[in-house]
Amino acid sequence: MSYNHRTMASENPDPLGQDARAAPRTPEEWLQALGEAAAFFTCLPLGSRTPRFRAVDTLPAWPVVGLAIGLAAGIDLAIARWLGAAPWLAAVVGLLTAVVLTGALHEDGLADTTDAFGVANADRTRRLEILRDSRIGTYGALALMFSLLLRVAALTQITVVAGTGAGLLALAATHALSRAAMAWPINGSKPARSDGLGAALGSPQAAIVGWTLAIGGGIAFVALLAVAPLAALLAPPLAVAMAAGVTSVARDKIGGYTGDTLGATQQVVEITVLVLVALCVGGGR
Repeated sequence: MSYNHRTMASENPDPLGQDARAAPRTPEEWLQALGEAAAFFTCLPLGSRTPRFRAVDTLPAWPVVGLAIGLAAGIDLAIARWLGAAPWLAAVVGLLTAVVLTGALHEDGLADTTDAFGVANADRTRRLEILRDSRIGTYGALALMFSLLLRVAALTQITVVAGTGAGLLALAATHALSRAAMAWPINGSKPARSDGLGAALGSPQAAIVGWTLAIGGGIAFVALLAVAPLAALLAPPLAVAMAAGVTSVARDKIGGYTGDTLGATQQVVEITVLVLVALCVGGGR
């Protein structure tokens, strides 16, 4: 199910809370903001109350939700290994957990974005039409295939070389950091259309974006420090660089971002950071 479908499926005309004015400030309000972010980014039955806050005001909660998804995926990977699964099979189990929890939300965005941007000589209007087409094309299918292959291969190498705990920490780090990186295009670009998720998000304050990147980067640094110190240092700036790259391409192709391109940003960052960690732990072997 795509970002646009999730948004439009709600009976609330403002499903992401753009009309709400007050940003979360107290611990209780941030706990509610965390629940609202988790309700959107996962398939968990967390209720369907009208959101109290604008989505952009809950950005710092996004990497925390990512951390929870990554930990769940890592725990399942560890359980699979404990039950006797081979490293590659455990990696598949871990990745499958994240896909199930999110309803393949970000994978859908990657497929749609690749289909839209891969078409030669298409204008902006045509690319936006493809982004909203639920059918998957050749580019989208190939993007999903290589996305899964790269993540399985990287996670397998991390688990084999550095251990099951390293695989768990790598998943926690990449999921937190990739959700934080989604704040970059929201801050550095504009919605490509007047409706849909991108238009519903609103404009974030620079401080909110800074806190989001700092939280995601901090989680990734701490989690990866015990896995590969070099990866801990390189992962946050690399994530921002990859997010900036996707943002630049989206701006060139469609004039801004959509929900699908945000999903593609998350996927690109997750893949890149997992590969980085795999290269760091496997260096010299």
